[in-house]
Amino acid sequence: MLVLFLGVAGFAIDLVFRETAMASVQDRLKAQIFMLLSLANLDDPNSHPLPESLPNPSLAVPDSGHYAQIFAADGSPVWRSRSMLGLGVKQPPRTPIGDFTFESQVSSTEEPLFCLSYAVEWETRGKPEPATYELQVCEARRAYDQQVQRFQRQLWTWFGALTALMLLVQTLILRWGLRPLRQVAIEVRAIEAGRQSAISGLYPRELRSLTRNLNALISARDFHVQRYRNALGDLAHSLKTPLAVIRAQLEQLGLEGEAGKTLQDQVAQIDDTVRYQLQRASTVGRHAFAPPLDATPIVERIAGSLRKVYHARALTITSHAEPDSQFYGDQGDLMEVIGNLADNACKWARGAVNITVRPLPRRPGQHRAALEVSVVDDGPGMPEALAKEVLRRGLRLDESAEGQGIGLSVVRDVVEVGYGGVIRIESTSGHTRVTAVFEFD
Repeated sequence: MLVLFLGVAGFAIDLVFRETAMASVQDRLKAQIFMLLSLANLDDPNSHPLPESLPNPSLAVPDSGHYAQIFAADGSPVWRSRSMLGLGVKQPPRTPIGDFTFESQVSSTEEPLFCLSYAVEWETRGKPEPATYELQVCEARRAYDQQVQRFQRQLWTWFGALTALMLLVQTLILRWGLRPLRQVAIEVRAIEAGRQSAISGLYPRELRSLTRNLNALISARDFHVQRYRNALGDLAHSLKTPLAVIRAQLEQLGLEGEAGKTLQDQVAQIDDTVRYQLQRASTVGRHAFAPPLDATPIVERIAGSLRKVYHARALTITSHAEPDSQFYGDQGDLMEVIGNLADNACKWARGAVNITVRPLPRRPGQHRAALEVSVVDDGPGMPEALAKEVLRRGLRLDESAEGQGIGLSVVRDVVEVGYGGVIRIESTSGHTRVTAVFEFD
C-alpha cells in the first residue's frame, strides 16, 4: 500500500508539473505576442513592421528555438524573425479576432514546436476599413521536455529513496511489534519438543490473555488425562475382584451342562469387554503439545520382554528403529501397539519375528513426520479375505490359541481413532506383515 500510494502521488505530482510547465510556456508566448504588438508599425506598408533590434535577442539568432512571424489577411507573410532563417512554420488556422490559439506544430526541419497565434484588427489612417493581421510566435519543445525530464528524475529519485526509507522503518516497526508473537511461537515449539511444559515469557498486555489461556489449556488437558486414567484404574481394580469371585464360585459349584457353560461364557465375555473398553478408553491419542519420544528404547524393551516370554520356542526376535524415530503421543499408546502386534506375531511365527520402526518422509506442509511400525513374522499367513476381518474385536482365526481376540482391535482403535493413522495387513503363505502408521499433524 505504501508503494502504491507513493506511486499514485508521484504520477499526480508529475501530471500537475506538466500542466504547470505547459501553462508557463503559454504565458511566455503571450508575453512575446504582446511585446510584438507594442513594437509593431503596420501603418505604412513601405516601412519595416518591426524594428531591427528586439527586446528578445533570441528572435535574431537562427535556430535559437524562439520564432515569430506576422501574416496578412490573405495569408501572405508580412514579417518574419531572423531566427527563422532557413526554417518554415505552417500558417495557423484562421482564428476569431482577439482570441489566442495554442497548438503543437512541426517545423520544416522536423523540430517540434509550441505555437501561439493571435488575430488583431489594425486601424490605419486614411483607410476606411481596419486591416487584419495574425501574429504567430513559436518556441521549441525541447526546453519543455528537458525541464520535465529533469523534474521527473529528481521526483522519482527522491520518491524512491523515501519509499525505501519508509519501507525500512515499517519493517523495523513490524519486526519490533511482532516480536512477542514470534517468541510465543518459539515457546510453543519448545513445548511440542518437550523442552518446557508451559509458556513462561513476559508478554505485552495484548498477548497475555492468549498465553494465559494456552497455559490453562495445556494444564487442563494434562490434568483431565491423568484424572481419567486414575478413574479407569480405579474402575478396573473395582471390577477385577468381583469378577474373580464370581468365576471362583462358579468353579466351586461345579455346575455342569448348558447352564454352567452359559454362565462361564458370560463371565468371560464381561471380563473381555471390560478389558477392551478400559484399554480403548485409556488411549490418549495425539495432541499438539505432546513432547517427542524416542522409539528406540521402547522397541528394544518390548523385544527383550518377548524373548523371555517365548524363550522355550527359540524364536528369533529382532528389532530395529531408524534414527529420528520420534513418537508424539503417550508412551503407553506406542507400547500398546507394538506390544500387541509383536505378541500376536510371536504366537503365529514359526521361527522369526522382526520389528521395524521408521519415520516416513514429510509431506508438503507437514510439521511432524509420520511414524511407521512394521511387524513381520514367518507364520502360516492368512487368506486375503480375512486380512480386514481379523481387526474386528473378538475374532480369532484359531480358537485354540491363547488370548481373547481383542489385541488387534485395540491396536486399530489406537492408531486410527487416536492418531488418525492406518493399519495395513499383507499376508501370504509363510509371511505376514502388519504395518501401523501414526499421524501427528
